[in-house]
Amino acid sequence: MNTGENIFQSPNNPHYSGTQELLDTEANLIRYSTSIVDKLYSYLELNKVVKENNGSLLEFGAGIGFLANIFYVRYNIKPTCIEISPDLVRVIRNKNFECYQYLKETTQQYEAIYSSNVLEHIVDDTETLYELNLSLKENGMIGIYVPAHNFLFSSLDKQVGHVRRYSKNELVVKVQNAGFKIIRIQYDDCLGFFASILIKIVGYKNKANLGNSQSLKIYDKYIYPVSRILDNVGASKLLGKNILLIAQKIQNPIVNK
Repeated sequence: MNTGENIFQSPNNPHYSGTQELLDTEANLIRYSTSIVDKLYSYLELNKVVKENNGSLLEFGAGIGFLANIFYVRYNIKPTCIEISPDLVRVIRNKNFECYQYLKETTQQYEAIYSSNVLEHIVDDTETLYELNLSLKENGMIGIYVPAHNFLFSSLDKQVGHVRRYSKNELVVKVQNAGFKIIRIQYDDCLGFFASILIKIVGYKNKANLGNSQSLKIYDKYIYPVSRILDNVGASKLLGKNILLIAQKIQNPIVNK
């Protein structure tokens, strides 16, 4: 039960406090979520490494399998899923996706891995990046999508169990130290930056109803399409609610003992 304090997922506490937010996203943020999948498909060059070469794709932290299902519907790619919450594992398997609770349960190495809004939940994100590196084939690609700017940390972040939000520099350093070469890094959803400021000021799902289903539908239908256009003409270089990073494995991680 969420007590209002951060509830971080771990092997000892695998249950997720933000399941309702995942369901709200699936129901109300269709354009936003589809855009994430389209960018990952393009920037990871999945048409080459997965579709043309029969390569494998892994989603780390698959939630309720929403992005995996978009990948399947739009691109006929069926990612293998990792999801630590046993309740959500059952949801994903009921959608006919292969799903494991932990990376160690699959010994396969993948051509590409993506993770959307997951690393910020993990206390030891550095160790997780090392594990993801080892789950990739040589020269494999990874796509990481995380919330940006720690000063935007709000009641929404607390509600869904975020440990942190990221700066570009922090994310780059951690990914490089895990044995990757950065291919691309950019902000995403520039207008979402201002929406996040508003949530920080007035709160999440309070009397202003920010974060409820109706507000998400309005954002997805009217605001996010404008945000995407602005991102495409250069706003993503300046600010955004999230960070999108694409990197390539160049070596196994060097772990200092």
